[in-house]
Amino acid sequence: MTYDWVAALSTVLLVIAIVAIGQFLVFRIPAIAKTRELNNAANKDKWKNKSHKYAHRVKTSQKIGLTLNIAFYVGILPFLVTLSPQPLSKIALDVFMILMVYDFFYYLTHRFLFHGQGYLRKVHAVHHQARSRVSSIDSFLLHPWEIFIGVALFYLVTSSLYLITGEPFHVATIVIANVIYTQLNQVNHCKIDLHTFPWRTLNWIAIRHDAHHLNMHKGNYATLTLLFDWMFGTLEVNPLELEDKPKST
Repeated sequence: MTYDWVAALSTVLLVIAIVAIGQFLVFRIPAIAKTRELNNAANKDKWKNKSHKYAHRVKTSQKIGLTLNIAFYVGILPFLVTLSPQPLSKIALDVFMILMVYDFFYYLTHRFLFHGQGYLRKVHAVHHQARSRVSSIDSFLLHPWEIFIGVALFYLVTSSLYLITGEPFHVATIVIANVIYTQLNQVNHCKIDLHTFPWRTLNWIAIRHDAHHLNMHKGNYATLTLLFDWMFGTLEVNPLELEDKPKST
């Protein structure tokens, strides 16, 4: 086991660059730019009229998230990652494995701990102060324990899979998995009203998670896909989806 700080630093720089460049390009698409304006307006309204809920929560969540990321990328990732060439098939399989294993354990955590009857239900209730329809700022409306558990779980899964397989992940694997993980968690908290191809998929992702925010008794517990909700019978349909469907004649 070696401490490959060059590979870890490359991972960090690539994640930052891909997210920055990706957002720069995507937000120049008129439909996405309009959606961004819609969310910014909703965010400003919440920040102004519900500042007692948002101000300290958002800033605290961002600080905790940044601290956990730094700890992982400095203290753990250099032992797990490599710049040595790997087959594209392995990179793709590793990305899929990290994301799906994480989503499975997050599903269990969300359903049975955050929506259970113990202390963590009260922790998660902070996030559920954001009711339908949520906007992008609501991804940061979190109790400190929730942001810690969510981010730490992702890195715990990544580290555990390395220990189980005994093989380091390629830089590309961690970059792709991290970008998908962070960006999907943003998208599913956005207020999106796009019903034309190819943006309707983004609309579906957001509106299904929005259904979870109708109250504390709704499903759609997974955060990256709805596969486990479908498998375990907790898939929810947002009433807004039914309104959008054309009426039969």
